[in-house]
Amino acid sequence: MSTQTTLTVSVLVMSLFNLSRELILIILEELDPLSLLHFCKSARYIHGIVANYSTLLYRYELALSGMKDGCPSSYSPRARLDPLLRHRRGWLTLNWTSEDRLRIPTPTIVGVSGRFLYHASESSHHGLFQWSLHIYELRSYRTPPVDKLQYCKFNLPFEIRQVAIDALQNLLVLAELHFTTQDEPITATLHFLDMWTCQKHPQAENLRFQFQTDWWGTLPPGHRISIERVQIYGIIVGLSVHLGVEEGEGTTELVLVNWRTGMDQQQRFTGDLLSFDILNESCLMVLSHPDEDEDDDSGESAASTWERSSDGLYLHERGKRSPQLAIHHIPDTRRLRASRVISYDLPESWKAISFLQLCPNTSLKPDVTPLTGTFFHSDPSQRATVILVEFPSHSIPAGCSKKVALVMKESLFELPCLGDRTLSWEEWQDCCTVIHLPDEAHAFEVVGRKLVFFQSVGEENCATDSRSRLHVLDFNDYAAECLRSIAPRSSAWSWNGKWDTASKILKVGATEFVRTSTTQVQNITWVDATEDAVVLYNEREGQTIIRVLTFGDTPTCPHDSLA
Repeated sequence: MSTQTTLTVSVLVMSLFNLSRELILIILEELDPLSLLHFCKSARYIHGIVANYSTLLYRYELALSGMKDGCPSSYSPRARLDPLLRHRRGWLTLNWTSEDRLRIPTPTIVGVSGRFLYHASESSHHGLFQWSLHIYELRSYRTPPVDKLQYCKFNLPFEIRQVAIDALQNLLVLAELHFTTQDEPITATLHFLDMWTCQKHPQAENLRFQFQTDWWGTLPPGHRISIERVQIYGIIVGLSVHLGVEEGEGTTELVLVNWRTGMDQQQRFTGDLLSFDILNESCLMVLSHPDEDEDDDSGESAASTWERSSDGLYLHERGKRSPQLAIHHIPDTRRLRASRVISYDLPESWKAISFLQLCPNTSLKPDVTPLTGTFFHSDPSQRATVILVEFPSHSIPAGCSKKVALVMKESLFELPCLGDRTLSWEEWQDCCTVIHLPDEAHAFEVVGRKLVFFQSVGEENCATDSRSRLHVLDFNDYAAECLRSIAPRSSAWSWNGKWDTASKILKVGATEFVRTSTTQVQNITWVDATEDAVVLYNEREGQTIIRVLTFGDTPTCPHDSLA
């Protein structure tokens, strides 16, 4: 900054401080939370004023927490402030406010979608076998208190392979697989249902959509088909189906569907180690491990060459490039437009990959409206994109651990313009933070700017030993400052609450983040996470114990003064 600029800024600040306190308050009320935070950091005097007015302090703490204000309601900023601080402290220390437990026979499928926990299993009803789907609303301290959390149970005539819920649209999408005769393709079916009645959704023209895979007939031993992911974004539903073969080889097919019309978007992708995320109704992110000689002008990911014979599918081995992240334009089927794509190459030395995943982020996306009554939520503009990479033990690149996570802001990825282009790793690596993870890390979940996973500490190769430690990495720009505000004089943060946990500030390059871990061993076989809670699963002896640990605090009287 030049001397002239510095002088100008100083004069402006001095002129501002000459104003009356009332005029300064009027100016501060016009600032958005992030601008208010920056202003407070530039002047203690301003921070002192803000700290004495709950409306301003709430905005300041929102920005510091990486949060955004929710829906207007009778709950004033003063009433929202304490739940915000308790929510932040709970995540930073991994000490929860409430715990809900569920013990069930080990289900065929269990998980979390949106603010709901679900599980499904086969059951017998009057001598007929059917599938029972249970849906539980999860507790939240970011919304007004409710007398009773919602619960639904539905009986269905087909095996449920995947579940996705969008409460804003009252939409329940169930996925099933249908195996046919040798002369017909294996199909994946999506059912578009009202989540409260389990009948055809009133806005869906068709009850279901059927996707014919490239795989036919009865699968031979060692082959397995699974539905990897179903994602809802507005009117678009993404479906990925994976075929796994022996020795870890496999391929994934991806299709996008308009659930209201029941028509696909005329865009299909096939690739090895492929995962995806719908960024918005015009933009799709696809992560894959392309082949060395791949040359596909369609803008779609091409797989390795597969040869079908009478006893199954076999992969023709070809050289691999480094993994690639591609941002595809989702065309409007009402208008014919050329396919457009921006590709981001990962490091050239990362050609040998044993596992590759784009971790879904469960927080709200930028143009999605929060649930009515929500006090605050993760700032969509700060959402993290996390790529998990695992290398074979014999091919770990120099300077890397066996498992690494690439962390970047989702806002980095722009909508493709006309024409295709590719960015080398050297062109965009400064936008990423490479985090080296423990070899025993599993079940990665992303919420806003947090990465949640557990680390096995039990005996290796012992399936019944579920002893683990839970970890949360917080990449919020001000996470370290928030941690210091809890215990400003501490250099090592240990918390003795419902759990014994420890927090530590770590730095990778220019990125500073907070790692909070349980010091006590927990029994964990899988983890889910939402903005409000960590969901822990422990499977043993034919039963699954589910623990939902919710952070935050019940708000005070909604009509508190605005001062």
